Amino acid sequence: QWYQRRVRGTVDVDAYDEDNYEDDAREDISGSQEVTERAGEVKKLLSLTKNKDALKLALQNPPIGHQDASVKEQNYETVLSVLKAFRTNEIDSAVSELSDTDVDVLMKYLYKGFSNSPDKAAALLLWHEKVVKKGGVGCVIRVMVDRKGI
Repeated sequence: QWYQRRVRGTVDVDAYDEDNYEDDAREDISGSQEVTERAGEVKKLLSLTKNKDALKLALQNPPIGHQDASVKEQNYETVLSVLKAFRTNEIDSAVSELSDTDVDVLMKYLYKGFSNSPDKAAALLLWHEKVVKKGGVGCVIRVMVDRKGI
């Protein structure tokens, strides 16, 4: 039969069931040490007014999927401290120097800031505007559909 020749293997459709989905979890304990060290380096860069370098460093290797919520929160606070250090007229140039991956990570932190810190939403909206300008609507969509929290 023609349909038997076209099907060469079988597909386990149950493996793609949403109820069976499991996030890739990082089990490493070193993540907390890495986040703490990065926070110290970021503070050092901010004290030297190297805000762009601090932003790039803060967005590197985020603790996505880490089991410990305090590690994620510490990294979020680090990123937020960097964002607050920028003047309004510096945001555009800082975002323009970010890679596409960094833009997506920054957008994740912006949305986390909208939900966790509504009092800082006005400042985060300035960043959001610049990030959407650089990353496009695709950046927003990738963040919205990503299951892995930051």
